[in-house]
Amino acid sequence: MKRIINLIFAVAICASLSSAQTFFTSGKLRYEVVDETNKWVRVVVKNPNNPDDIYQNITTNDFSATVTNGGVEYTVLGVGPGAFQKATFSENSVIRLPEGFIYIDNGAFDGAVGVSLRLPSTLTMLAPMALGGNKFRFLAVDDNNPEFKRIAVSSQSRDVSTITNKAGDKIIAVAGSMVINFDNGATYVTQYTIPETITEINEYAFYKHPNFTRVIIPTSVTKIGDAAFYECEKLTSVSLPNPNVQLGKSVWASCVNLASVSLPEGMEKLARHTFYMCGLESITLPEGMKSVGFMCFGSNNIKTINLPSTLEKIDSCCFQNNAELVSVNLKNVKQLEQFAFMGRSALKTYTCNGQLERIGSSAFCRTALVDAQLPEGLIRMDGNVFFRTTSLQTITIPSTVESIEFTPIVGCTSVKEVKVAEGNTHFVELDSCLYEINAAGNPICLVSVPQGRENTVLIVPDGVTEIGRQAVREVPMTEVWLPKSVQTVSHSAFSSVTSATKVTCMAVNPPEVDMEGSFFSDEVFANATLYVPINSVGAYQAADGWKEFQHIEGVETGDDPQPGVVGDLNGDGVVDVADVNICINIILEIDNDPDVKALADLNGDGVVDVADVNAIINIILE
Repeated sequence: MKRIINLIFAVAICASLSSAQTFFTSGKLRYEVVDETNKWVRVVVKNPNNPDDIYQNITTNDFSATVTNGGVEYTVLGVGPGAFQKATFSENSVIRLPEGFIYIDNGAFDGAVGVSLRLPSTLTMLAPMALGGNKFRFLAVDDNNPEFKRIAVSSQSRDVSTITNKAGDKIIAVAGSMVINFDNGATYVTQYTIPETITEINEYAFYKHPNFTRVIIPTSVTKIGDAAFYECEKLTSVSLPNPNVQLGKSVWASCVNLASVSLPEGMEKLARHTFYMCGLESITLPEGMKSVGFMCFGSNNIKTINLPSTLEKIDSCCFQNNAELVSVNLKNVKQLEQFAFMGRSALKTYTCNGQLERIGSSAFCRTALVDAQLPEGLIRMDGNVFFRTTSLQTITIPSTVESIEFTPIVGCTSVKEVKVAEGNTHFVELDSCLYEINAAGNPICLVSVPQGRENTVLIVPDGVTEIGRQAVREVPMTEVWLPKSVQTVSHSAFSSVTSATKVTCMAVNPPEVDMEGSFFSDEVFANATLYVPINSVGAYQAADGWKEFQHIEGVETGDDPQPGVVGDLNGDGVVDVADVNICINIILEIDNDPDVKALADLNGDGVVDVADVNAIINIILE
């Protein structure tokens, strides 16, 4: 019978979502018609357009199993989502929901204040957050209810009303405001000891409980549902004695004053968001733990982390936004997923025992690392590993790295070159840039150009077929030269490059451009000249991406003429004292040739000055 009622009610709700909704008010309460054919309604929020307009001083007499509107009698099936959120109930009476009510939806009594709420025998469905956040002193259930019952849990000399399943081994909800005494204002029960008869804590069972600072969990508990203690803002400590307990998602998320966590040895994993946005300053994970879930410790105040030797995987965003974390020993961690330590953090160092095999995208985004500290043994790096880590100065790709999804150093303004350890057979450094190579050792893909690179002219060697994703993103280039071998320009390859005044592409057929991300900036499209093979000008003017250039000129291909040598202002093919003199003449305004001025501005700051003279001298001195 219960299943039939539940199914009918579920069908009615679905029908109400697909048809015109009818609302009316009877007495103090507002109702929604969920099935006009069967004349079913439910209690809903007082004023959906004004959340501050709430039900006040509600009594049992305001509830009814049936209501009449326009001469038509309707059956009330239950309480809709958020209906009595922050509502006040009479302090002089027990609120008894009528026989006939079968359902209470999510958030129905969130923040509701009252003395006592009694559930009828007909109530067979409680949504996960149906009673979450309540501030009733007592909760009760009719003895004849087939699904739920009330137990009294003794805590601090008072019995705290607790709703469980009929078997009494699963906590469904707890009364929010059990008063110990009213001396000098109310004093509430703050500690709660779960009975040994309980094996499961239902999802949202303690959701937003306003008073508990500590909940003692016995070894009998083997399962804790999603968000069971979510937003328990006064909770200060957690201790789990059973290593085999199964944790749902977000169990203690947003417990902002949670400062102490004790986990048992032998516990193998933590689920996603378990301690997200708490007040933790330190964390020690027990031996035996193998993985920690997505955003598990994100947005805390963690300063120290002690990881076990058994930990193999740190999931995405696990420790993100812990601003005061300075150092971490990863020990034997093999997988560090994306955004693992992302955030404007103080993280300066990390160490590992050589077991680290993979680092996910943006794992160390916006940290305070100075040296990338990539260990030998590392096999795979995803993209943007050190995104916007402006303190980063050095990065060396270990000899063991076989795969880099795309550049690891976008926004790393202090990195001048990407080094590659001797013995690596997949990558090579050329002119401070990182290239992927083929089996013969020849470069085939430009992976990364460091943003702090001193040379503002990029010359991609012949044989390279692809400009990798974000490879030159945000790099201050004055000139870019691509060989005839280039076939593909990947996602955002030259994104936010604004200073280039000359772009040369010697490919006869315009390379395919991934237009999901920006190609070059609008400034480059408007102001730079694109030089292409003379017979290919029309093709480039029609090709996606390339056609955005406002100035496209053809050049003879010949033997693929190379771009001018940086610092060679007189075009004789070498950089020498004559070029220094030309630069000085420009500064003294003796030479005003605009093309020569553009070549003399070696640092790309828009003026020719002593810094450019020094740059030419440094080139001469190698």
